[in-house]
Amino acid sequence: MDLNCLTQEEFRLKEVRDCLDCVKLPGSQLSIIKAALARNIRVIQDDIYVRLFHGSDQIELVLNTQNALSALAWSNRIIVDPRSIPGVKRTIAIGSGKGGVGKTTVTVGLANSLSKSGYNVGILDADIYGPNVSTLLGVDSIEVDTFVSNNRTRFIPATIRDLKVMSVGMLADASQSLAWRGPILTKLLKQFLFDVEWGELDFLLIDLPPGTGDAQITILQECPLAGVLLVGVPGTSSQADLVRTIAMYKQFDLTILGYVENFSSIECPNCGNVFPFLLDYLPEDQAMADIKDLEVLVHLPVQPDVLTKSCQNVEHTLGNIYPESFLKVANKCKELLV
Repeated sequence: MDLNCLTQEEFRLKEVRDCLDCVKLPGSQLSIIKAALARNIRVIQDDIYVRLFHGSDQIELVLNTQNALSALAWSNRIIVDPRSIPGVKRTIAIGSGKGGVGKTTVTVGLANSLSKSGYNVGILDADIYGPNVSTLLGVDSIEVDTFVSNNRTRFIPATIRDLKVMSVGMLADASQSLAWRGPILTKLLKQFLFDVEWGELDFLLIDLPPGTGDAQITILQECPLAGVLLVGVPGTSSQADLVRTIAMYKQFDLTILGYVENFSSIECPNCGNVFPFLLDYLPEDQAMADIKDLEVLVHLPVQPDVLTKSCQNVEHTLGNIYPESFLKVANKCKELLV
């Protein structure tokens, strides 16, 4: 970068980012810039604005950021706008480029694995067009309790087998059409993020809608995400969607924790031969050609006996079928608790 070609505002913005890159996460050498916790950075003349996302155990980052920026001699007013979810240490989004790839199933399996490891875990079903977390857990009929605090209605999530769960599927009738317009959608998602009484959580897993629409952008802009986990299938039709989804997350400089390949293969229950499950199967070397920096964490093959089970039974069998795979994904998430 040729510093002589920069305007004063561009040069000062670079100085601000360099200062923020010196603010490290507690117990880590990773900076708030590298972790994408400092976003919406703006410099207007002598004033600095930074939106700082952090976990409930990282509150000292606010003062550390303020002190780092105060070292800039030209700074007049410094605004550090903290964003966190009360009581939640790390928030992880589980996303996909295409629907029907098993994203919700992976979310529940990961939540169970983390919970069995002794962590307090919550699930937020943000797939507001097709909420399936509550269905998979068999709790659609549970009523969500609310209370009023500071003139705001707050939700109390359901507790199912040690998991805190909040889903629009618990608020809407099973036959109700979930057609949300932009402003209502944004308001609803913000309520689910900040108006739920989660208590003390080590991890909050957000099951995102598939694709790259308004719902995803709202969460990426407003939520203190520590990372994103991607789920997909090895099919040609889903590959382009995955590439576009990764590009969106990179625009926000978010950390992509890795990729879970679902429906990777199937074993014939009669002869034992293993073969691709999808008709448009794409070998991994071809699928990863355009996204070489994406770490494939696990491959989840199809279990024929699970395909015939009801949703209520699937949730119970996930941990028994793929315990090592989900533990590997869980261990990747645990690294965020530095």
